[in-house]
Amino acid sequence: MNVLIAKTVDECEQWTDVAVVVDVLRAATTVCALLERGKKDVLVFGDAEQAVAFAKAHPDFEVYSELDLPVAHEDNSPYAASRSNARKPALVVTAAGTKAVTCARQASLVLAGGFCNFYALAEALTSQNKDVLLIPSALYGTSDDVEDGLCVQALKDFIQGIGTPEDAIVEFNNTMRYGEFMKQGPKTAEKDAKIAFKVNGLPVVPQITCAKEGYGVCHAYGTPAPAQWLDEPPAEASAQEADEPAEEAVQEAETPRSATKRIKNFFSDILHAAKEEKAELEKSVQPAAAPEKTVSAPQSDDLLDEVLKQSQPAASQTPRAAEPAPEQPAAPADKPAPAAQADAPREKASGPRQSVTLPGEVTFSGKASGFGGKAKKKAIVLFSGGLDSTTCLYWAIAHGYECEALTVSYGQRHDREVLAAQMIARNLGIKHHLITLNLPWLSCCSLVDKNQTLPDVALEDIPKEGIPSTYVPGRNLMFLAIAGSLLDAAGADAIIAGPNAVDFSGYPDCTPAFFKAAADALNRGTKMGVTEGIEVLAPLMRLSKTQIVQLAAKLKVPFELTWSCYAGGQKPCGHCDSCKLRAKGFAEAGIHDTSLD
Repeated sequence: MNVLIAKTVDECEQWTDVAVVVDVLRAATTVCALLERGKKDVLVFGDAEQAVAFAKAHPDFEVYSELDLPVAHEDNSPYAASRSNARKPALVVTAAGTKAVTCARQASLVLAGGFCNFYALAEALTSQNKDVLLIPSALYGTSDDVEDGLCVQALKDFIQGIGTPEDAIVEFNNTMRYGEFMKQGPKTAEKDAKIAFKVNGLPVVPQITCAKEGYGVCHAYGTPAPAQWLDEPPAEASAQEADEPAEEAVQEAETPRSATKRIKNFFSDILHAAKEEKAELEKSVQPAAAPEKTVSAPQSDDLLDEVLKQSQPAASQTPRAAEPAPEQPAAPADKPAPAAQADAPREKASGPRQSVTLPGEVTFSGKASGFGGKAKKKAIVLFSGGLDSTTCLYWAIAHGYECEALTVSYGQRHDREVLAAQMIARNLGIKHHLITLNLPWLSCCSLVDKNQTLPDVALEDIPKEGIPSTYVPGRNLMFLAIAGSLLDAAGADAIIAGPNAVDFSGYPDCTPAFFKAAADALNRGTKMGVTEGIEVLAPLMRLSKTQIVQLAAKLKVPFELTWSCYAGGQKPCGHCDSCKLRAKGFAEAGIHDTSLD
């Protein structure tokens, strides 16, 4: 599963897999509060005239709007929504319309949310077997909506196993946007912020289905959309139901062409005039780039960083210790919600997070197959000849990649892995590159220096030993750099490696955070990265050794040809970390390791 963040409107229009619209303040939170309240019928309108006509035709609907409407309505407030009558249907009017959802019409599934349903949303996404495009509503409003950008980045990072939403909220509390919302926002701003920034405080995931008339029909993910609102025209008011004649109401809703054109936005609370501010901001960040309404080329990946930097002077006028921050967003319901008051103490959340079952396969950076591209992708597989890297190679072949294997000999104390890699590559009939490095300082490692004793610790103590003497300084950093060079020369699309963050020996270059940073660097520092976008795939990142063995058996990996032992020799030593972790995996999987025969 690939997780990407939308940079342009064109990407949203072309997307055919799962799309997620993120609008933190306040519309997405309002909809979550309405659904969590138990309402069965929740509609979202982007055009005030159409919404007014609908409200007059359906007086039983509660109306929530940040615009001044000529019908009775509440402010577009999560707080007000959380106290509403559960038996009454509701409609929500947003300033910029339903453009985000309309642009994502080709998506097979459209979900919505923010920090308020963060973990529930992450769990729903990780259960998908399709690529995911995260769409910040700021893409259709103004880049000043930094909370949307922070939320989508936090969501992507969390799915990839790094970062927490609480960190993103703390970062948002340091921006001018937060201060402006608290000072200039609605009268319920403080209460709304408490709900919007209580992580997973509203654990419902809105699914959006577009009606033919253009408005959005919201329903809880996994439940069907109310069919009556998908089929029924939005305004069929009678003279008795409306304050004006029925013909006038229908004409008012249908006559202006601009009404139907504007019904293409969803969950955005920035006025249409803010587009000018967006253009000015983009101009200040990228002076050479002329702002356009529809951007065909990707925007700068650092645009959000630039906005945050611009916010820092105002934020830094107050000492960090005095800045507001959420108390403990992920805490149980009986604990306080995140503080939104300006005088709240800055304290990073440290409570337990809600658990989410994540898939083993992890993609860092790059461009997903949903955007098209080559009929058959090519991958460079980092291949040592061990169990993990061999499983990755078979996984890549099974997923349709044209593979070239890359093995690096760096002076390790034996050549059994290299021999295993050569034999496996030859049996598969794939191109195999063997690179030799001669770096004398690597002798500090017991995996290279034969005079050092390999560590022999109890299996249960391996995770407690810290970074062991078998750690090779910068090994994966060097491997990825060499793979990036080969990828550029071969015109490949991906690098596939076998790091594992579950059953491993504590190496710092096997973590999701490291691979994300390395992938970002490769996408900025290679020709293929900057022109087309490359992927760095880690199929085993979230699998235990047991799960890796099970996957390898399913892929029909020849266990007898693989070699994992640090010591070398004719048979595995059975005492090193690698042998013990491998034996644990086979034993728990109930599968015989034919390399021991």
